[in-house]
Amino acid sequence: MIIGLLLWFFYKRGSQGIPPWAFKAIGIFLLIMLLRNLNAAYHMVFEESDAWWPLVKENTARLSEAMRSLIETMMKG
Repeated sequence: MIIGLLLWFFYKRGSQGIPPWAFKAIGIFLLIMLLRNLNAAYHMVFEESDAWWPLVKENTARLSEAMRSLIETMMKG
């Protein structure tokens, strides 16, 4: 919520933009939140990667097959 309020405040300031210290503050905040929730973040990343991997593998195989087919067609003329 604090980050949202800061971004809204800087957006309302207009052309002056977001000062460099705001990006550093947001980055430090996100780093602290990651460190505080490291166990949950670790489990989320690995559970999601396990869930997404079959889809990535299937799509990669389809793309590879399509590329081979395209190259074979181009070589035949």
